[in-house]
Amino acid sequence: MEDKEVEMIKKKKLKEIINKQDSAKTKAKEFAQAIVDCKEYKNFMKCYEALEKNQTARSLLKQSQDKQKELQRIGFNANTFQELRELQKEINKNETIQNFQKAQDEIIDILRKTNDIISGKIGIQFAFLRGGGCCG
Repeated sequence: MEDKEVEMIKKKKLKEIINKQDSAKTKAKEFAQAIVDCKEYKNFMKCYEALEKNQTARSLLKQSQDKQKELQRIGFNANTFQELRELQKEINKNETIQNFQKAQDEIIDILRKTNDIISGKIGIQFAFLRGGGCCG
């Protein structure tokens, strides 16, 4: 074969590879749009926005995070642990936080199921390829 023929074959193969990659990218964009369009995602975003607007709920979550960090930093402390338990009771009574957590669980379930489908198609655990992911 002549050099020109070899070059033409290489260019043809390269175009085929690029077309397959472009197709995969298009499908990935369509998949992402399907997630954004699903009712679980829309509900999650609605609940997220409600949480962002609710100062009381945000404050409870911040206080809880601070207490958890304090316990990690200083070790077990009965008073801090009791304060954390009281905060958790308040969080459990807060409708905005509960709605957000339920919506978050629902969208995570959808993402886990899609991860299972992708993993089944490619033969390995997709979400774990980079050491974690949303669905681990």
